[in-house]
Amino acid sequence: MDAFRFMLALAVAFGHVWALFIRDYQPTADTGVNILYFAAGFAHPGVVMFFVLSGYWISKSVIGRAEAGWRWSGYLIDRLSRLLVVLIPALAIGGALDAAALYLMHSPTHLGETDTYVLKTDVAANLAPDVLLGNLLFLQGILARPFGSNGPLWSLAYEFWYYIWFPAIFLTYRRRRLSAALIALVLALLAPELMFGFISWSCGSLLFFLEARLRQKGARVTSLARRLLLPAAMLFSIILVWGRTGDFSYEDPMLAAGFSAFLLALLLANPAPFRGIAALAAYGAGASFSLYAIHFPIMAFAAGLFVGAQRFAPNSSSIGLAALVLLTTVGAAWLFSRATESRTNTVRRAARGILAGR
Repeated sequence: MDAFRFMLALAVAFGHVWALFIRDYQPTADTGVNILYFAAGFAHPGVVMFFVLSGYWISKSVIGRAEAGWRWSGYLIDRLSRLLVVLIPALAIGGALDAAALYLMHSPTHLGETDTYVLKTDVAANLAPDVLLGNLLFLQGILARPFGSNGPLWSLAYEFWYYIWFPAIFLTYRRRRLSAALIALVLALLAPELMFGFISWSCGSLLFFLEARLRQKGARVTSLARRLLLPAAMLFSIILVWGRTGDFSYEDPMLAAGFSAFLLALLLANPAPFRGIAALAAYGAGASFSLYAIHFPIMAFAAGLFVGAQRFAPNSSSIGLAALVLLTTVGAAWLFSRATESRTNTVRRAARGILAGR
């Protein structure tokens, strides 16, 4: 699962660096270039699959906490620590890079001159204090714009509210009385896309419950899962590629369901890991969140350094430059995570100590 986190974050980052550096698609006979253009279109599906993974892990955490004796204070400390220890530095660094690109470099990318679809926003206006406050309150993409150039931050706000919605709904069902946290569902009326995304997130929750139930049946289920693993992978791949061929309103939940079915078979079959997966999993566990949170302003800043008013045609030089920026960003995100994401437990302990000392 951690390896998937890295691969999905990388898919999102690749889609963004490609759109920042390489011009929009023009018909070509170069098969390699066509493949790269196609691969660059999986940024949004990557986010949808992130939602599935999040739904799985958060459901597991919520159920465990509920069985041990639920306390909203402890849960919120853990969730907010996880998010804010990365988000606050990401906003600070991203804002500084955006300001430098705008006011010192007069970057065509940040001024909208390159017309890339991943940065169709007024970056200067997005650096305003009220926008920053909206992002700190997890309202970006709902009631506020994402801060600066960092459009991908919309999904962090969605994640936060799903962290509230799921336990509110689950505890209401479990205790047979309304949870006060259900009031957060009013945001669904203000942003229908938020509720639509929750369908995909809930597929991860369903994955957790199904896995827990099926594991009780023992070796028989493991054997069946191993036989179904390849068909599940094929079905997931078909849905993934199909969704890439057009803009369908229902493709997100279909992709989430297909990915969940594949993960269910994978988790139950428990095949031997392939060589090298440990390194991917280590990055996924330790830095995938950091990569997602910080990659866009870093890449946009790099585009400000190298890209003029026209993005590059796809050739060996421009593709090599985009690849170099991607690899550099992956490395920078790892270093960023050492100062942020890896300190999550320290921040949690400090917050719990402050709460206990009130």
